[in-house]
This record gives sequence, C-alpha cells and structure tokens, in this order.
Amino acid sequence: MSIHAVAVNHNTTAYTELLLRSLFAQNPDVPLSVTVFDNDSNDGAEAMRALRTFARRMDMPVLPSGFTTRTANTSHGEILRRFTLDPARATTDYLLYLDADVCFTQRGTIHRLLDALEAEPAAFGAGPRQSWDGVAEMPAELAANPAIYANRLHPCCALVRNTPLFRRVVEAVGLSTVSYHWAERSEYWDTFQLMTAVMGTHGQRHIIADALVMHAFAVSYPNDWESLLPEKHRRDDWLARFRAADTPGSQR
Repeated sequence: MSIHAVAVNHNTTAYTELLLRSLFAQNPDVPLSVTVFDNDSNDGAEAMRALRTFARRMDMPVLPSGFTTRTANTSHGEILRRFTLDPARATTDYLLYLDADVCFTQRGTIHRLLDALEAEPAAFGAGPRQSWDGVAEMPAELAANPAIYANRLHPCCALVRNTPLFRRVVEAVGLSTVSYHWAERSEYWDTFQLMTAVMGTHGQRHIIADALVMHAFAVSYPNDWESLLPEKHRRDDWLARFRAADTPGSQR
C-alpha cells in the first residue's frame, strides 16, 4: 500500500509545520510520502526555517507551486490537480489531500480513513469529522452547512482511491472552485465540490469516517466565516507540544 499526501502553504507556514508534525506523530505506522507546495509565502523567515528543517528531517520536499500569495484567484485546486495528474503519482494507491490548517489530535486517524474505504466499495474517498478544539466536533449549526460534509469530500483531510476514474474526472473538471450559473441564480461551489458531484454520476460517493481532526478554517483565504474562527493560540499550543515531543510518533 502506498499513500502520497499533499499540502499547500499559502502564508500558513506555522500551521503547515503543525500539520506535518501532527500527521507523522499520530500516524507513525502508516507508509506516507508527503509533498508540500509553497505559494512564495512571506509570513516569516523563522517560521519558514522551522518548516523546512522538519521537512528535511522527514524527507519531505517543499516545492514552489508556481503561484504566489498575490495570484488573482484561489490557486489551491489547480495545485492539487497538477499534483494528482503528475505521472509520478500514477501508481500510488491512495492520495491524501490536506489543508495546511489541520492538526491531527487523535491517534490512528489515517488507519480509520483506510478502514472506512475498505468497508465501502462504492466510496471514492473518505474524510473525518471536523473540530475546532481537537476534542469535540464543531457546533451542529455549522456542521449542517452542506459544504462541510454533504456536498463534497472536504479537502481539509481527504483520503482518495487513486483510480483511473478519479484521475479522468480530475483531468476533465479539475478540483478548483467554480461559479455555477443557473437561469435565475448563481452558486459558489468550493474546492472538490464539482469533482464530488461528477464522481456521484458514476455511482461513487464520499463517506465520513469515525475520526476527528482539528481544523482552523479560513487562515489563508479569509472569507465571511472569519468572525467564527477559533482562537489562534490553539495552533501555537499544539505546535509547542509536538516540538517538545521532538521525535515523531511520541506525542499522544
């Protein structure tokens, strides 16, 4: 089994370090390769040094994405599309898409996603429940937003079977946000939503596993949820814990 993970750093360098540290610490026995793409981030030289130091230690490349933080539109979906369609990924069993502002707070999360996919042959991908504090799922009134669970496999933490069908859909429609114009209304479809809808036309759906991750939300592309963001000291507290643990796999 092979899993290749991808994350994009868009002036979210401290978050990205926390993502990577928590990923390896909480999933020590999962065969993971990870690539980080950077949008020419300029949110602090010290934070970038810390990220690159950990990435080198774990043999993870941090590569320029070809975009910057000043790119006109959200580049996230296009970066993920290029990653997916890279011929180097053609024989990988699973692809793991990760937002920079996710922290793994529970042991064995990736195994739970794998187990959920194994149990559902008609599922193309699996995601976890999302939390603001790493302990409890987000408030029900926010989880009810169809963009979180219902309408798409959320790319904050999405484990996907790397099938020929999935790759064909990604090649044809991409993974980016879209504006859908009906005759009398318009809709905004967020990253992964169009792909999720097209996979559904092939009888392939996404599932939510019995797992939980902490997700800060909107730290790189702020939106109208910004007033609801969790306190950012959570990031620094968790990062301090994983740094203090020093060796990936020792944090519980």
